[in-house]
Amino acid sequence: MPLALLTGGGSVIGEGITQALVARGWTVAVTDIKLDLARGVAATVDRSHAEALLLDTTDPSQIAAIVADLLKRHGAIDALVNASGGMRGLGIPKTDFAEMTSDTWTRLLDVNLGSVLNCTHAVLPSMIAARRGAIVSIAASRGLRGGPGAAIYSAAKAAVIVFSQSIAQEVGRHGIRVNTVAPGNAQARWKKPGSSERNPLGRATSGEDVGRAVAFLLSDDAAHVTGSCLDVSGGTTLH
Repeated sequence: MPLALLTGGGSVIGEGITQALVARGWTVAVTDIKLDLARGVAATVDRSHAEALLLDTTDPSQIAAIVADLLKRHGAIDALVNASGGMRGLGIPKTDFAEMTSDTWTRLLDVNLGSVLNCTHAVLPSMIAARRGAIVSIAASRGLRGGPGAAIYSAAKAAVIVFSQSIAQEVGRHGIRVNTVAPGNAQARWKKPGSSERNPLGRATSGEDVGRAVAFLLSDDAAHVTGSCLDVSGGTTLH
């Protein structure tokens, strides 16, 4: 049974990804900086197919320890799903860049971009050695078109997309695929109705929407898809 390492898993998006992957035969290591949230997500699926682990994705030493433990117990990490990140989930409100402090933008960059760099760097050696693997990072529709009050968040998510395109070209020869998903206005840490952001489908992106997109990109149906950004925003980016 293939193993997926999921970061930022204690969220609505993490729940959607976990449920979609387990339904398709994956085992998921659900990690989060808040262990209780990771446990809550893992509890929504068959316990034999998911485990909850504490992980701060801005701490390379913690990531190295988790990766080493999973490799020892499972033999391989078949997929990495970078879902750690956000802005509202970090308690950071929309703020014009001219009014933002450097501490705030450093925090946004560390969690949204640095975490992807840290975790990707940690799993690639074992994937290269195995000559197989897949990585999917959760970007955002803001990373495709930007938005007021979210300049740094948008920049970080755009960087995730371009970073993934670059890595895809580096590791393709090792049988590794690297893609991104750009959700629209999805609720991250809590469940309540979200704004449709005037998208053509008239509803916010759900965790299930993101989960199905990730499951597709990790599946054999996407065996010839790499360096791609799958827009799952309900058409938000058309505006």
